[in-house]
Amino acid sequence: MSKPVIHARPAAVQGPDNLATQLVRHSELDFNCSSAYSPVLSPQRTIDEITSQVECSLVSFRLCKLKEEHMPIYIPTMAKASLQAEHDDIFPLMKKVHEFLDSDRQVLLILGDSGSGKTTFCRKLEHRLWANYNSSDPIPLFINLPTIERPDQNMIKTQLLHLNFSDDEIQDMKMHRQFILICDGYDESQQVTNLHTTNRLNRQDGWQVKMIVSCRTQFLSPEYLDSFVPQLDGYYSEPRLDLFQEVMIVPLLDEQVKDYVARWVSLDIDRSVSFASGSLSHPWTVADYMTTLTTIPNLMDLVKNPFLLTLALDALPRITKSQQDPSSINVTRSQLFEYFVKSWLDVNRLRLESCSLYDDDRMALEMILDAGVESMGSWYSSQLAQEIFDKQDGNPVVQYIHHRHKDTWKADFFTHDDPVVRVLRALCPLSRSGSHHQFIHRSLLEFFFSCSIFDHNGDGDQDDWASSQLDSERSDVQLLDPQGALFTRSLLQEPSVIHFLSERVKQSPDFEKQLRDVIEQSKSDSSTAIAATNAIAILTEAGVPM
Repeated sequence: MSKPVIHARPAAVQGPDNLATQLVRHSELDFNCSSAYSPVLSPQRTIDEITSQVECSLVSFRLCKLKEEHMPIYIPTMAKASLQAEHDDIFPLMKKVHEFLDSDRQVLLILGDSGSGKTTFCRKLEHRLWANYNSSDPIPLFINLPTIERPDQNMIKTQLLHLNFSDDEIQDMKMHRQFILICDGYDESQQVTNLHTTNRLNRQDGWQVKMIVSCRTQFLSPEYLDSFVPQLDGYYSEPRLDLFQEVMIVPLLDEQVKDYVARWVSLDIDRSVSFASGSLSHPWTVADYMTTLTTIPNLMDLVKNPFLLTLALDALPRITKSQQDPSSINVTRSQLFEYFVKSWLDVNRLRLESCSLYDDDRMALEMILDAGVESMGSWYSSQLAQEIFDKQDGNPVVQYIHHRHKDTWKADFFTHDDPVVRVLRALCPLSRSGSHHQFIHRSLLEFFFSCSIFDHNGDGDQDDWASSQLDSERSDVQLLDPQGALFTRSLLQEPSVIHFLSERVKQSPDFEKQLRDVIEQSKSDSSTAIAATNAIAILTEAGVPM
């Protein structure tokens, strides 16, 4: 039995006025974002009543989604046709997605490197689909896969229940509606199964969907298509490549970087962190940013990753303030992240200092201030990152329910009983959705994990650009932990972590020496084989002759 094709609503259709009129006609209920999206349905309700209530609930849900804070800057994402496609044949990703929605294909895989903008694009797509939504259109449903305990089993119903839709409404939508399913973070959910197959999507008795799923390229195996290509019913069913499509996000173009900088400068944002010291007499102009980005060697290539571009624009005014010749500055990704973390901690320190806190929280904050906010925040974040890799194999989302997890490792970072933990959690770059906690970006998890292995700035006292350069004569040399991740975990599947550590090799002759010693020791001690393999990968990435 062939399935109906889901057609996307043309962008020119104006949905909000139509929906507002429908809302008045359907119900006198006062919907708001703080309440459940639908009332409890009585068993006596007819199918027509349930269907009508479904549409009212969707209108309410849509209004809430459109009220959510949207990204102040969005540069259209560009992509190429596949992971292997040539980079010179690129296209706007949003246009390609709408072509997919108008086609007979069922699964679109969006690939991209860490920080390339996959989640930002998925959120933008969700917002656009809801903005153009009309009654009986396919229902956009965004799912952050790491927050679903078993996304391979009935993930749509799980997400709808989480959004407070009733069982009656969910069953009605399954029977009569189609979905545009936006599944973000396949790699972060540590999946290896084909979600389209295990959830029985587009089967005769299943949900009718167009499925869009995002995944980091670093996660892919040579047989990655098996995890995404749809299969039809039948014992001898074959993968249906004709129902599958993939695209690969490409780095920002030069003109997109300039466009982003122009929008950044035009934003009326709080730049108190950048200019609080008084050392910068005026906010930077577009020309200031572009001159610096193009003058510093290799920086333009670095900031073609959207997340790193944001970090750079925030950090550059401080990084260059003491430098007379920008061409002499060697900015690394690690240094951008260090400045981003320092800025984040400074902003949140000021926020907490001005807040009304309970006495025990105020005492905990004062203790952290005495110890050093940057060193304490970096230590907490690095330890959390290490535990996430050790206990969850890198799955970035940590669920903490106090009565369930108070006696586990998670309590060390998320318990409600310890005021120091509460304050550190509020200071650090973490986000929370209900019981789910994670770093605000995957790249930060990778950065802090690399710091748990070796961090030349371990003293946390970095006041200016010069102090972020390692002094080879420092006496407080960090030693590699024989029980740490370098010795116990293969880092070959974490290229971003390898890259962060390779930059530290260039800054720390002692780190390079320790890695060489590990390789030498492995010749007579097989227990250091993992560490030696990691050391070789780090030194090779750093360009050190072996």
